Amino acid sequence: MKVAYVSTYLPQHCGIATYTDYLIQGIRQVSTETNIKILAERSLTSGAKPVKEEKFEVIPCWERDENYIPSIVENTKDADVVHIQHEYGIYKFDNRLPEVIRQIQALKVITMHCIRPSQFSPRDAVDENTTKTLAQLADSIIVHLPSQEAILRRLGIAASKIQIIPHGTEINNVDKKLSREKLGLPLDGNIMLMFGFIKRHKCMDCAVEALKEIENSSSRGSRVFKGGGVSPLPLIDNTYLLVAGGVAENQTIRESDNQTIKEYVEQVKTRIKELGLDSRVIFYNKFIPNNIVPYLFGAADIVLFPYYEEDRSASGSLHLAIGANKPIIASRIPKFEELQNICDELLILPHNAIGIARVANRIFNDNEFRQYVTRCTEDYRNKTAWQTIAKQHLNLYTQLQLTKTSLFLA
Repeated sequence: MKVAYVSTYLPQHCGIATYTDYLIQGIRQVSTETNIKILAERSLTSGAKPVKEEKFEVIPCWERDENYIPSIVENTKDADVVHIQHEYGIYKFDNRLPEVIRQIQALKVITMHCIRPSQFSPRDAVDENTTKTLAQLADSIIVHLPSQEAILRRLGIAASKIQIIPHGTEINNVDKKLSREKLGLPLDGNIMLMFGFIKRHKCMDCAVEALKEIENSSSRGSRVFKGGGVSPLPLIDNTYLLVAGGVAENQTIRESDNQTIKEYVEQVKTRIKELGLDSRVIFYNKFIPNNIVPYLFGAADIVLFPYYEEDRSASGSLHLAIGANKPIIASRIPKFEELQNICDELLILPHNAIGIARVANRIFNDNEFRQYVTRCTEDYRNKTAWQTIAKQHLNLYTQLQLTKTSLFLA
């Protein structure tokens, strides 16, 4: 079987590029028979580079601001399956990608990484109409979340065309002490990690307020219910917040409060000083290379996702935390709905710093609860390991081929 992937690709700094690389690595590990071709976005500075190996090829052949139709179509002529990794910001909202799909002769699969309802789009119905058009043209659509499937069904897409395949998980068992030594982090104490580019909707400010609440709770002897009674918790006087990420180069747009991301970061820094947390917040404020990422998650005791957004999309960073078998605290929003598969009690309402602090205190101090969360996290990371997800993709490709053959013979 020959599969052509249309996607951004490493070393481009793009979540879709990283996702595609993990998926292809998984496929190559579980199948020696699949021929893989990546039709990657080209860039003179940070885009993919040409690669030619046995049963694996990278062809940088298109650019998002050009007419990429003929180049992509020409390079898919020898493929049995063409799999497009879709994200609104990459392919825009014009007719180029639909025309690509119309002209491709092979079986067409689209992974829709983000689905945005009209009521939450700055373009009104444009996002939703684009999603519907692409889904109608594809032979199969892959989504990661039930909430994404629900929108596609509302748009009239047949259930038989939609496949829910979870985002994959990279297994990471890097030792905590080794990780902290390598990164120069405190060897003692609890570390809560926020990872990725700084954006307003990720609510770094809420994590800072939660850290202060944890500090305050340690001084007043916080309590939790355990075994039917109330037990005093040990003092937590050495908890840190590690913010591992920076502002993306293109993040200069002013948001609804007329504040840029860089201005937001400065506001949070000021708040850190006001709260007296200078020694407790470790802020890298730079892009994190891929080879460092496993150590960041290895060093953490808890990973925080206090986001506030309405997009229906899975989180690659969430799965990095799952892959490191770390307890997670996340906002109860569509993006993190799959955390229910681990422990629903880890989901808290948005902007709830006290809620974050209370769940963190429970994880830090209630050994029985922490072990339960760890066991459930390990079960889910094994269930969503990239090799398992790769097999689900290969099974889908095979089923589509069988269906196409049976229709042709009929």
